[in-house]
Amino acid sequence: MSGPAEGRRRRRRERVEGSSFMDVAREAFVRHLALDRWEDVQALKEANDFEWARAVGEAGRFPERWPYHEAWARRWREHVVPAAAAGDGAAVYAAIEAAVAAALGDEIAERAARGDRPLELDPGFTAFLDAAMGRLSRQAADTLERLDP
Repeated sequence: MSGPAEGRRRRRRERVEGSSFMDVAREAFVRHLALDRWEDVQALKEANDFEWARAVGEAGRFPERWPYHEAWARRWREHVVPAAAAGDGAAVYAAIEAAVAAALGDEIAERAARGDRPLELDPGFTAFLDAAMGRLSRQAADTLERLDP
């Protein structure tokens, strides 16, 4: 039986599957951004002989996330600055990841409220996806067997 209800279910199922891909992509983007910021903290700490608190303070500016940088800085102060006081690298990285996830959620909400383009159309996000898909395609191509005629 193929009626109108069947068509609606199929469309809903397709949307859900599409959403799950974007959810995974956003999670990967969070990890990517968190790792970049962690590397910034590490570089500041090692190159300038900064303590955790100073390195975290210096890395807590987000000009690249403008005009949403205030939300990013607020989440950074909320999550990362307290973790830096303990001086444990693993705790600092976990806090960076939590701050980035929360800030990205804030940014997505603020984009929607302002009527700005969604994150999925942001050049940084699309560049990240393009690079990830390129790596995935190269890995898949490397695993394919060559067929000789």
